[in-house]
Amino acid sequence: MLVALGLMTAIAWANPSSIPMATTVSYALAGLFLAVAALALGEQTQGWRYWARELAILPLIPFVFLNLGKLIPLVNSTICDRQLIAADRAILGVESQLALYRIAIPTTVADLLTLAYSSYFFLPVILVVALAWHRDPLLPRVEAILVITFLVSYAGYFVVPAYGPRTTIAKERWAELPAGTVGEPLRDLLDNWETTKTDAFPSGHTMVTLATLACARRRRRQLYYALLPVGTLLIAATILLTYHYVIDILAAIPCLGLAWLLAYLLSGPLPSVPETPKIPPAPMRQA
Repeated sequence: MLVALGLMTAIAWANPSSIPMATTVSYALAGLFLAVAALALGEQTQGWRYWARELAILPLIPFVFLNLGKLIPLVNSTICDRQLIAADRAILGVESQLALYRIAIPTTVADLLTLAYSSYFFLPVILVVALAWHRDPLLPRVEAILVITFLVSYAGYFVVPAYGPRTTIAKERWAELPAGTVGEPLRDLLDNWETTKTDAFPSGHTMVTLATLACARRRRRQLYYALLPVGTLLIAATILLTYHYVIDILAAIPCLGLAWLLAYLLSGPLPSVPETPKIPPAPMRQA
């Protein structure tokens, strides 16, 4: 995360006419805050210092994301939606590509998909809090996987800036999605909140959700089963609600593999918690 904040500061510093000095300073201060917090909070395993250390990095993830929109055009101003549409057409075929955006979605389903899609950031937070609560000794490795997964997806936005199908090939479908009880207001809220618009490739929602589920399966199996239905709906929503192209979802898998490899090299492997062996019932005594 310190490297990411440092790169953001460098990009902003190199473009003073495009990025206000106050914004540049905020990037540097965020990095300074993280460095000081890591040193000051130490290795405590109890009390508020433990929780502050384990949770300090979480608010910096949305901070980084919300500031990428100012920086991406300074690094790469090419919009790649046309190439991604062509890739989808090659994968699906013309008819299947068009049919994908004509699937009828009932109002209740649209509401459910929107709620699942909006849980993107909360699923890893739930996992981190659950592992912290149980004092999982490998929580730092889980956090490394999750943070690096976020950052790899953010790096993809610089390499392949794209708005996504809801502003291109599926623009009409986006406008015609059922309003529902919470669906339309929540989608509008997310759209207004996300200042980084060219964030389609790769699908960060897919990457982070799969990383969260994989970590939960290894460290908290019961939590994995609780998060799996939400995560499945979330990934389905990326396509059905026209946020991502199919190629965005497919690219998320190798990108997640890269993130997992980097986390492995930096912090070590993430083994599974050994399952408690089942004790066979005692044999019946003969009368």
